[in-house]
Amino acid sequence: MPGTSGYVRQNYIVSGGTLVTPTDKWSVKGDQQIGSNHRVSFLWNTTRFRREAGPAGAPGLPEPLWNGQVQAWDTEAFRVSEDWTISPNMVNHFSWTKNTFTKNSFSANVDKNWKDKVCIKNVVDCNQNFPTINFTDGLTSWGSASYNGTHQPGWGLKNDLSYIRGSHTLKFGFQHQNQNADGFGQQDIAGRADFNFLGTSIPGATSWPNSGGAAFASFLLGDAHLGRTETIRAVTQKYPYFGFYAQDDWRITRKLTVNIGLRYDLTLPPTNKKDEYSDFNPARPNPGADGLLGALWFAGFGEGRENRRSLVPGWYAGWGPRIGIAYTPDSKTTFRTAFGRSFSRVTAVQGSGHFAGFIGQYQFNNTSQGVTPTFKMDQGLPGYILPPSINPAFSNGNTVDFWQGQEATRAPESLFWTFTIQRQMAANTVVEVGYNANVGTHLQTGVLNLNQVPTPVYHDMVSRFGVTQAQALLRGGITSAAVQNAGYRTPYANFTRNFSNPSLAQALRPYPMYTNINTDVQNGDKSGHSSYHAFVLKMDRRFSKGLTLNWNYVFSKLLTDSDSYFANFSGAMDQYNRRLEKSIGQFDQTHQLKFSTLYDLPFGKGQRWLNEGVLNQVLGGWRIAAIQVYSSGLPVALGRNNPLPLFNEGTRPYVTSYDDWRAPVGAGGFDPGRDRFLKPRSEFPVQPNDFGNVTRYNPKVRSFPNLNENISVAKTFRVSEIIRIDLRGEAFNLFNRTVFGTGSTSLDAATLGQVVNQTNTPRQMQVGLKVYW
Repeated sequence: MPGTSGYVRQNYIVSGGTLVTPTDKWSVKGDQQIGSNHRVSFLWNTTRFRREAGPAGAPGLPEPLWNGQVQAWDTEAFRVSEDWTISPNMVNHFSWTKNTFTKNSFSANVDKNWKDKVCIKNVVDCNQNFPTINFTDGLTSWGSASYNGTHQPGWGLKNDLSYIRGSHTLKFGFQHQNQNADGFGQQDIAGRADFNFLGTSIPGATSWPNSGGAAFASFLLGDAHLGRTETIRAVTQKYPYFGFYAQDDWRITRKLTVNIGLRYDLTLPPTNKKDEYSDFNPARPNPGADGLLGALWFAGFGEGRENRRSLVPGWYAGWGPRIGIAYTPDSKTTFRTAFGRSFSRVTAVQGSGHFAGFIGQYQFNNTSQGVTPTFKMDQGLPGYILPPSINPAFSNGNTVDFWQGQEATRAPESLFWTFTIQRQMAANTVVEVGYNANVGTHLQTGVLNLNQVPTPVYHDMVSRFGVTQAQALLRGGITSAAVQNAGYRTPYANFTRNFSNPSLAQALRPYPMYTNINTDVQNGDKSGHSSYHAFVLKMDRRFSKGLTLNWNYVFSKLLTDSDSYFANFSGAMDQYNRRLEKSIGQFDQTHQLKFSTLYDLPFGKGQRWLNEGVLNQVLGGWRIAAIQVYSSGLPVALGRNNPLPLFNEGTRPYVTSYDDWRAPVGAGGFDPGRDRFLKPRSEFPVQPNDFGNVTRYNPKVRSFPNLNENISVAKTFRVSEIIRIDLRGEAFNLFNRTVFGTGSTSLDAATLGQVVNQTNTPRQMQVGLKVYW
C-alpha cells in the first residue's frame, strides 16, 4: 500500500523472473601403451558456464535496479602423464598439467551510456554502468558491480620415483606449480553510495530500529554513509611453488615397519608481470602527513621505487619431517603411530591488492558514526588522485594493503600425531580405536585490526571524561569546539583534506592518514591458531556374505581463533586483547556417528536362494544401501551492536556465566510456536558501553543436533553377458526429520531466540535408470 514501508520494500515488478544456467562440457581421454615399459595418458576437458536472466527477465527489481550479476565461467584443463617401468624394482611416474580458469561477473547495465541519464559526480567513469546504491537496514540494493573477475592460468610438473631394494621401499619426488592469479575489474567505476540509518537516527545511537532513522530516509536527504569508485584494474600475481620429498618405507622385521620421510616446501615471494606492486610500510615517513610514520613503498625499478621485484622477503624454513611406525604382534592385531609436520601452499585467497599508485581504488568511509554524512549525493564523491603516482602518500584518506613483511611468504603450518590399534574381530571384520591430533600454527586469517583506536587511549579518555562524554568526543568532528576545548588537534596539516568531516576517533588511530589496514586476503595475517583432538572408533566389514559396512564414531574438540581464512569474516573485537578470539571452533561437533551399510539380498544368481528361473529374474540382484549421520549441534555465538567508536570489529556481549542461556522448553519437546531457543534479553546482564567479555562461541549452547538417514534400493537386470540395466530408487532424509534453526542470537534483535526457520533439507526422492554395455 502506498505510504507504507512495504510499498518500498516489496515493490517488485518482475514477479516471474528467472535465472538460467546453460552449461556445456567436453572431454577427450586417451591411453597408449608404448612397448612393454611405457604407458602414456592424455586428458583434455573444457567447461563453458553461463548465468543470465531468463526470457521473462531476472527475479527481483527490474533493470536497471536489478542487483544480480551475469556470470561467465570458462575452464580448460590438460593432463599428460607417463608411467615408465625402468626395471622390475624401479618405476617412475611423470605428469605435466596446464589449467586455465576465467570467471567474469558483471551487471546487466554495463556499456549502456549512463552519463546523461544517471551519474554520481566525481566518479572515475559514470558512463560505463548504472551506479550501485546500498541500504543498510534491509532494503534491496539497486544495481550491481561492473566487470570483475579473475583469470588463473597455471601449469605444473610432478615426478615420483619408486625404488625397491631389499627391505626398503624408497620414494623420491618433486613438484612445481606456476600458478597465476590475475584479477581484473572495474566494479565501482561508475560509483557506489551506501546509505545508513545512522544518518537520520538519534546522534550516537547504534541500535536500529530503537534509535530511529532509516537508510531510505538518509537517501532522500542525499546523505551518503560510504562512497566508492575505482579505475580499471588488471593485477597479475604469481606465487611459484616448489616441493621436494624423500621417503623410506623400511620393513625392519616381519612385524615392524618404519616410515621415515622429509619434505621441503617453498613458495617464492609474489611478483607482478609489470612490477607494479605497492605495500604499506609502517617505518616510512609519510610526506602527505607531516612525516608521520606509515606510507606506501613501491616495487619495480626507477625513481621512487625499491629497485627490486618483490617487497617481502622469502621464507625458506619449510622442512617437514614425518615418521610412522607399524607393529604387528600377531596376525590379528596392528599398532600404528605417526608424527609429522606439513605446510600449505601460499596463495592469494581472494581478490587483488597491493596496487595503490598504479591502480586507483577509493573508498570513503564515515568517520563520525553518521553524525555528518561522508558526502552529499548532489555534490559527488570527495576528491582523490588518479594513478599512476609513485607517491608514498597516494593512499592517504583510504584503505591500504599490508603484507606485514615475511607474513606474506610464511607457509601455514600443521603439526599432527596419531596412534591407532586395529584388531580383526572376525573374518573380514576389523575394529579400530585411535587418537588423532592436529595443531595449526601461522594460519592465514583476518584477525588483525592494526588501525583500531588504541584501547589504552580510550580508557584514558574514559578516566578523564567519563564513558558518555568520551564517546561523544570520539564521534565529534576534530574541528568541533567540544573536541578543541578538550585539548585535541588535527594530527597533521592535510588531515581535513584527506577525510570529509573527520572525527576525533579517526585522528587517534595509530595511522590517522588511513581508514583500514588490510592484512587478510593478501596473506598479511598469519596469526591464526587451531588445535583439534579426536577419539575415533571404527568398524569395517569388507564384502562378505553380501554385507559391507563402515561404521565410525568420533568424539572431538576443536579450539581456534580462526574458523576460516577470514576469521569468520570479522577481525578481533579488540586488537589489543585478542585472547578472547580463541574459543571453541565454529564447526566443532563433539559427537559424530556415521553408519554406511551395503547389503546384497541373498536371492538370485550366485546367491544362496532363488538363483534360477523366473524368481531369479524378479527377486534376484536387489541391494540396499543406507547412510545414517547423527551429530551434535554447532556452538552458538551471542552478539550485540557495537557501542564503541574505536573502529574495532564489533563488540560481543558481557555475561556472568556461560550456563543457562537456553530458554525453558515445554512438555513434548521444542515447539517453535511456543518456545524460544534463547532466553529473552531481560534475563541477560545489562550491557555496558564497553567491550564484552564473552568468547566468540559458547561450547555449552549448541544448535539442534543433526539427525539424517538416506537409503537406496537398487536392482541389476542382466539382459545379456555384455548388457545390464540398473534401476535405482533413493530417498534423502528418509524420515523427513526437522532440524530447527536458532533464530537471531543478537541481544539487540527484537526476535532474539525466536525460531522461524529450519536448517535441514526436506525429504527428497529420486528414481534412476542406467544401461551398461
